[in-house]
Amino acid sequence: MSVVAVKIEKNKITIGADSIIIISESTQEKNKLAKLYQNNWMVVGDVGDAQEGALFQIFSKTRKPKTATVEAITEYMFDFFSWKKEKTDISELESEYIIIFNKKVFLIVGFYVREITDYAAIGAGMDFALAALYLNSDIKTAIETACHLSTLCEKPVNLIEIKK
Repeated sequence: MSVVAVKIEKNKITIGADSIIIISESTQEKNKLAKLYQNNWMVVGDVGDAQEGALFQIFSKTRKPKTATVEAITEYMFDFFSWKKEKTDISELESEYIIIFNKKVFLIVGFYVREITDYAAIGAGMDFALAALYLNSDIKTAIETACHLSTLCEKPVNLIEIKK
């Protein structure tokens, strides 16, 4: 219940997210740091299960992928899956991710990993954000479009920009 989108341009990579967090069936809050975080080696946007996103944040603070390849990111996600299962006994990946690592961007859905070279989006507002990006909007406009059209996305828009 969110949207995270990324756009790769000649001199920069911009990733953005909405701010909604669903606390219960009838309660939400808006949290600027809910879906995007950055450590010393990567930027991560996640949608889906908030618990898994928090666990991935802990995992990624002390571990990094070996290289910026699809294979290495897939192995990294398998390592996270194994770590999560050992810590929680939950035997599935419940969130989707966009990771920026070594100035490369990866879309991750379970163990499906794809390098992104132009733009991508994940979450409930994905289709709206992708349409805006297809029409050459910037990330802020794409996220705002998803917030305007999807009942599951809310402003404010949060952005992180990485220089290439």
